[in-house]
Amino acid sequence: MGIDSSTPQGSVAILEDGRILAQAEVDKNSTFSNQILNLIDAVLSKSNTGLENVDGFCLTTGPGSFTGLRVGASVLKGLILATSKPFVKIDTLEATALRATPANNVICAVLDAKKKELYTASFRGDNGALERLTPDRAIAPEELCQEIKEPTIFIGNGLDFYGDLLASRLEGNFLRAPTKLPYTVAACAVRLVENHFDDEKLFDLNELNIKYVRKSEAELNFARFD
Repeated sequence: MGIDSSTPQGSVAILEDGRILAQAEVDKNSTFSNQILNLIDAVLSKSNTGLENVDGFCLTTGPGSFTGLRVGASVLKGLILATSKPFVKIDTLEATALRATPANNVICAVLDAKKKELYTASFRGDNGALERLTPDRAIAPEELCQEIKEPTIFIGNGLDFYGDLLASRLEGNFLRAPTKLPYTVAACAVRLVENHFDDEKLFDLNELNIKYVRKSEAELNFARFD
């Protein structure tokens, strides 16, 4: 089972033998925390799978919404404690980028990071696989534009806020991913982990660390008065 709560369009998916059996996304008019258990029930029902039959879980661990990441971590901990099954951590930007495959262009995943910045990482698509080109970062969209030197596919909710800016600055080097895609972020997360689940699976919940990329507002405020 794949779970993504780090993006606004949170999702859950079930994969078996390379095939997505069921997937579901958050209603845009609600929050992930209000729907997560309903989404899990929905994909289990659609796939005719009992929770006890799930072999393991994967969770997108950031970067993304700080609140969403904590909700996802809490849900995963509950599932692990209830089932004693293993889990794997998946990078949110990598799962987001996989949604744009197959593609032979560079794929740039962009998520709104607030504070006039984007969480971003670039990958090169290669026959459905991904080669990482940059680390996960939080940078200004103008800075990102300076780095783009070739036609690049952009994907992620960062386009809702900065798509027009990127398109105007990059012109022919800006390629927008289709708005309707076959797989959710959770489905792409579980697709990424399938072939190496046995090598990377974890049982110790102390290893469930979240990739924030930058400090939270609370941490920054604390540092000012420290």
